[in-house]
Amino acid sequence: MPVMPDFLPGMALATAIGLLIGFERGWQLRGEAAGQRVAGVRTFAMLGLLGGLAALAASGPLRWIALLTLGAAAAALLIGHALDMRQDRTVSATGAIAALATMLLGSLAAAGHHALASAAAAALVALLSARKQLHSLLRHSSEADVKALVRLALVVFLVLPLLPDAALGPYGSLNPRRLWVVVVVISSISFAGYILTRWLGDKWGGLVAASVGALVSSTAVTLAFAHELRREGSIASQAGIAIASAVMLARVIVLVMLLAPLVAWDVVLLIGPALLLAIAAALTLAWAAVAAQRAPTAIDPRPPSLVTALLFASLVALVSLAAAWLEQRAGSGSGALVIVLGGMIDVDSAIAAIGALPPASISIRLAALAIAAPVAFNTLLKLGMMLAIAGWNNTRWAAFALALPVLAIAGSAAVLLAG
Repeated sequence: MPVMPDFLPGMALATAIGLLIGFERGWQLRGEAAGQRVAGVRTFAMLGLLGGLAALAASGPLRWIALLTLGAAAAALLIGHALDMRQDRTVSATGAIAALATMLLGSLAAAGHHALASAAAAALVALLSARKQLHSLLRHSSEADVKALVRLALVVFLVLPLLPDAALGPYGSLNPRRLWVVVVVISSISFAGYILTRWLGDKWGGLVAASVGALVSSTAVTLAFAHELRREGSIASQAGIAIASAVMLARVIVLVMLLAPLVAWDVVLLIGPALLLAIAAALTLAWAAVAAQRAPTAIDPRPPSLVTALLFASLVALVSLAAAWLEQRAGSGSGALVIVLGGMIDVDSAIAAIGALPPASISIRLAALAIAAPVAFNTLLKLGMMLAIAGWNNTRWAAFALALPVLAIAGSAAVLLAG
């Protein structure tokens, strides 16, 4: 049985990458007349093949010939694109960079880095094909959007790599890398919620704004709609509050799975029934709002702040340290009380503090209760705030939507403690 040459898969991948990128470029420039494009489908396929051949030749006596050939090809591409830009009086380096990247990806494929070459080629094609969407994104972005994106980039790409992954501080309760991962998760969710609210709220109405706005802060959503209810007790604004509450409960479960997976099952048992009731109430009120052909006013969101992320990290660190100290001094289980108290201020801090604790420092049941208690308290806080602002007559259906999950959490906690 004949044996396949070792170079064949890499060269085939190099040529396929060139064809893929060339097809995308040809589609984007399909309106131009034949002979007016510097590089088309065939040229890109040859560039990928050329990159692959150069990579194979670079390991042998033809190394300098391969390098000179690649340099000549790159020079020809750059000269061709420069002349094309001068003729069309346009400025765009996309085609030249795509061509140079095709040669490099072909070299990677022939050198045996198949996964890297394939993933990079897919990313390149996705970027090239998203030209209109990305330009539209820039046109509709505000200065606040850019600043929020820069802050998120600082949190993820600047601070996180610099932090040590080691147990530090008293009782070994503080791991800087692990604590900052919490900030990364929270900041990313908040940024996603802000962007969705910023771009989709006005288009799809307040119900969608409530859904995505609750990713940033369900309390802020409740406050905004409570003021609407004070002026006019519409069923749509009550639906917005119910939706925000359901999203908050779902968000808690997702965060627990990401940040404290060891207690995820117990938290689902505690909060899952409440989530189902909240979803049922939200869908019922949303259906009533749609039937009434009304929609609550869309919320004007505020971009997530880096200061907020830093304060959140400090809060998580303090709660984790206090819980570890109390566990050391007062015995097992007492640290849960500290986490509950911290969670009254911010539900996310309770989740993050549980995830940041050393393994086996607190029982899974107590940890789950320490997360569920702040969730119930936060919901009660929103209920009281809503009633104080808008009154019972304007909020009775939303009040039921908030009260039912609290009762469900209390019932689930009683069953868990009795079991």
